[in-house]
Amino acid sequence: MKELIRHEALPAIRMTHLSSVERELLPLAFGDFLDTAATATARATFYNSRAEQEAAIDAVHRDLYEMDRGVYAIALLLPGMTDYSRQIGAIRLLDAPYRDGVLTAEQEASVLRGLMNQLPPQRMLKLIGMLRQRRVNNARTRKLILSVLLGADNLEFWAVKYRRKIATALVHAWGRRTASTLRAVLAKPVEQRDAKERQIVQRNAYRFVDVDDRDRVEQCVRFVLGDESGLTMRRLVAYREAKRDFRRGRALPLETMEGLRSRFHRDKSNADVLELTKSQLTAGQRMAVQRKASESNVQIAFDPARQDAVRLYVYAFEMGMTGAIRAELLKKARDAARRLPVRFEHAAVLLDVSASMVGHETQARRPISVALALRDMLAETADWVTMVSSDGREVAGGELIEPVGDTSLAAGLVTLLKQDPDVVFVVTDGYENAPAGRFAEVVRAVRRMGVETPIHQFSPVFAAESRGVRSLCDAVPGLPVSKPEAIGLGLLKVLFEADVERGVAALLGMVRPVIEHFADNGRTIKDVRDAQRIEEVSHDVS
Repeated sequence: MKELIRHEALPAIRMTHLSSVERELLPLAFGDFLDTAATATARATFYNSRAEQEAAIDAVHRDLYEMDRGVYAIALLLPGMTDYSRQIGAIRLLDAPYRDGVLTAEQEASVLRGLMNQLPPQRMLKLIGMLRQRRVNNARTRKLILSVLLGADNLEFWAVKYRRKIATALVHAWGRRTASTLRAVLAKPVEQRDAKERQIVQRNAYRFVDVDDRDRVEQCVRFVLGDESGLTMRRLVAYREAKRDFRRGRALPLETMEGLRSRFHRDKSNADVLELTKSQLTAGQRMAVQRKASESNVQIAFDPARQDAVRLYVYAFEMGMTGAIRAELLKKARDAARRLPVRFEHAAVLLDVSASMVGHETQARRPISVALALRDMLAETADWVTMVSSDGREVAGGELIEPVGDTSLAAGLVTLLKQDPDVVFVVTDGYENAPAGRFAEVVRAVRRMGVETPIHQFSPVFAAESRGVRSLCDAVPGLPVSKPEAIGLGLLKVLFEADVERGVAALLGMVRPVIEHFADNGRTIKDVRDAQRIEEVSHDVS
């Protein structure tokens, strides 16, 4: 609530372009969007197929976009939005011309740069592939692709790791003829290029980079377009030389060396690749390759502090819980709870550990991992906490629980309310089946008895049939959560429902720093890169 109160100092926003009917419908569309964009990944869930998920997600995005394009664009930058939501949101914005609204054209361009830069590199490149597949190739799209790729600090690293994908992205932005011409021109020394050739390079490459970065960008572009001659940059040279001498690939990413091994060094093993490249592994990779490293008898240490709580729980389900991981999980929970503007004397947590919380095989144990991470944080908001699972057990923070059985939450709610807590938090996917509707019956009964204990439901799962998260009870609206840090989205949803213009002001205030970071207002590409650096994430665990 402190964040929302602070944003009241922002200049008032007047949504004069909305009709009275649209003002009433906007909070509903925004609420559905938050529920969707914070939880949806377009992958199958325990109850929904991928096709059902995609259709529902598209409908929810379309509703808010058509209601107010500016609110839609700003909301995509909120913390806790899934990468998939940001990808399809960027495509929707790029595929249609700008129109007046809450954002100026320049601000919307900054939102798009922010969306691209906040995606992990492999998902940013996937977004460009989606733009190519859908034939989105207008001037705004081409400028965005070239400025993000050519202006990236990590361009050399990306060039050797994602060579083909970057080549495809550049060809999409330049066109085949221009890309071919650029490759030929860049092969010449700068002093041997004529005026027309210098103009081609300036128009298509130099205007997106700092003067000091021109040689670096030229080499990377030549490399991804297939020209490996005359290279001097360390990783580009290593790639070329590793084809002949496997040991020269020590500076290359793991995935790149695995590709080179399969083509040029089939006598080498997975263990050889791991041993050679382990110094190049990112924090995420160090955790992701633990099983492979163990099987290959290669020692690779990873730091649990470098991973978020949800990823640590996913890892613990696969590899086992250790004392170090449990300690780090509890530390992260305490740190996250301290940032919340609430504190209770006695809190109660009702945790759904039914079989559906395991999720679909494409994101196995992600729902329960989010639930356990949220459980830990909620427990740290109180001096005294009581936690009960859907199978009737008392549970503790940091405990790993394998989902199993039916969803029976009513009895647990009664147990917790008898202890007279200040608040009850229910963490569930919203599917109750033992029996269905019993939770709502209990809520209605205790309210008639005069029990007014606040009950809040959080859900990590998007339900296609509900076009959002499923609520166990009309009196207890479900709130979306993809990770503990994003719990504040529910407060924003409530503010929108109370006052549209205050909600939009708060929304804009929450993402204003990101928009300003990526504003194209005369700062150099390097200034923008220095403002916000995006960590390399190579392993898809979400």
